[in-house]
Amino acid sequence: MRMGAKRSVGLISVLAVALIGSALTDMGNECNMAGFYAELGCTALPGAADNSTVCPDAYTCPKLHPDPSMCYYRGVPYKDRSMIPQAEVKNPCSLACQCSVSGKPSFDCAAVDCVETFDDMQQECIKTYDLESCCSTGTVCGKDAVAALKTCEVDGKTYREGEAFEPKNSRKTCICTAQWNGTIDDSASCRDINCGLEIHYQDKLCQNCAPIFLGSDSVCPIAFTCPTNKSIVIRGLNLRGVSSQCVFWNMTLSVGDEVTVDEECTKCTCNVPPFVSCTKKIACNE
Repeated sequence: MRMGAKRSVGLISVLAVALIGSALTDMGNECNMAGFYAELGCTALPGAADNSTVCPDAYTCPKLHPDPSMCYYRGVPYKDRSMIPQAEVKNPCSLACQCSVSGKPSFDCAAVDCVETFDDMQQECIKTYDLESCCSTGTVCGKDAVAALKTCEVDGKTYREGEAFEPKNSRKTCICTAQWNGTIDDSASCRDINCGLEIHYQDKLCQNCAPIFLGSDSVCPIAFTCPTNKSIVIRGLNLRGVSSQCVFWNMTLSVGDEVTVDEECTKCTCNVPPFVSCTKKIACNE
């Protein structure tokens, strides 16, 4: 939801009496905010662990939008109607991204429409992918043909040659190849996942809205949520003693605080400042 500069946001602070167990942040899960902050050029504050399973306590981020008449991507300013070089985008699903400053600066990209075909004979089929392609590049059908493909064992699952997968705690996307050696450092089989945060959510980032992740293991946010005049801050327990705070539009939250949002089945918390982060349940009855 976009909000005008003059619109005020009501802030109601509610003191919550919470059990210590529920106040603890789940730092044992993959730190999806680490990839989020890395893509924005933010730096982990000194003294905090920075790996795939433990989040730093907080980050410091550069000013993402110093000039409102320009678009910004990875610190580089773009004038109205100028395009980001495709080599800099590093995401095959974001093509021909052009700056637009009509209203709030944002990038408009060409839509990638993946047309998938289905086998009329209902044979056993798998779709195959290329590392630098957004859509599937082929199909292998037939029990014998599929069985003849090489396989890759990753995180307890078996992938056939040409299938795509994302190894846990890696923030990479990989393709199973005949040469797969089981390491994600192989540039011929894996590449870093680029969520295109500044391309697709530039206005939301500038408004200090919160990224929404689907479940606890997702790498890229599925959307952003912004506060409304009904948003309520629920004060929690800052058990880690982190002094940095989160900013949610014009609200300030301490680590452990939650804020209510309009999205169903979504919990938004100040876990790793300066952004509030949200997790949406995969199923509402979980």
